[in-house]
Amino acid sequence: MANLYEVGLHLIEGIGGVMARRLLARFGSAEEIFKAKASQILKVEGIGKKLAEQITQQRTQILQKAEKEIQNAEKLQIDLIFFTDSRYPVRLKQTEDAPILLYQKGSASLNEDRHIAIVGTRSATQYGRTFIEKFITEIKPYNPLIISGMAYGIDITAHREALKNKLCTIGVMANGLDSVYPAIHQSTAMQMIENEGALLSETPLYTKLDPRRFPARNRIIAALADIVLVVESRKKGGALVTAQYANDYNREVGAVPGNIWQETSQGCHWLIRKNLAHLVTSASDVAEIMNWDISKQREQKIVAHTLENLQVSEKEKAVLQILTERTQITIDELSLQLAISLNELAVVLLDLEMKDLITALPGKRFMLKNPKL
Repeated sequence: MANLYEVGLHLIEGIGGVMARRLLARFGSAEEIFKAKASQILKVEGIGKKLAEQITQQRTQILQKAEKEIQNAEKLQIDLIFFTDSRYPVRLKQTEDAPILLYQKGSASLNEDRHIAIVGTRSATQYGRTFIEKFITEIKPYNPLIISGMAYGIDITAHREALKNKLCTIGVMANGLDSVYPAIHQSTAMQMIENEGALLSETPLYTKLDPRRFPARNRIIAALADIVLVVESRKKGGALVTAQYANDYNREVGAVPGNIWQETSQGCHWLIRKNLAHLVTSASDVAEIMNWDISKQREQKIVAHTLENLQVSEKEKAVLQILTERTQITIDELSLQLAISLNELAVVLLDLEMKDLITALPGKRFMLKNPKL
């Protein structure tokens, strides 16, 4: 569970994920941010006088609000996962606009080997529902995590078919996790949680649903995925927004073709025609696009086990974990992702070099000495 200061940082109006990480990079922790003077906070890029004064002059009210948020989360059995928590999704952490705090209800790990987001229209046809049923049955041997947005139509079909096939599924919502929207999907949401899935949101508890939050929700769906699969979509809609985010985040995108006269196929056809998505007709297409091999799962587990048993500190382990997922990374990127000051991070990196685990490259970039650890 995130601490009082971490929740408080998330609740400051005008502070998004980017600004919060800049503050963390400078001060080292959320607590130190709240202890800082306005003059010190003003030195952070993008922070103006009004925002600096808000943080310093309203710190008591902000922390009181954070305390209430933690109490409500505990009552509702909702976990608050801060950006520096090892459970925070690595894929999401790689994006520039990742939220500084996530609300999670349910026990699902957000860092499984294979993540598929399935999105589409709320007005799903039988064609779309049948495709999802067949697709998830075929993809089951790869044991992917299925992600969607709990909406009517394609979303809820994906969640329910994942449950039928005993696959972990996560619903990302635009509202606070004190309620499920739409309410008719409450029973499915509870089944997801009971079957080691989860509900996820960046929105504070008891926040009223606002349609303007849907694009922000869609970016999280895209960021969490290895591949976003658009099953049915009109020319405009949330599924295409999610696909756009996926392309921006360098995720793979797949689109299912349909009847050329069907309105709910037009968005998929547009993505394919514009080379913004792979044409997907089966689970084998996705496996080929992603280069997934069932036999590789054992090797991935061995690498994870090796990392877990290295004689390194928690901060060193966090750096190594990122480097197993990124070929190279700059010290500035590491600082933002781990919310560690540059000075402190430089010491960690030097220790890893001395242990012969990483290699320093020109341009303050770093990579693993042995990609397989």
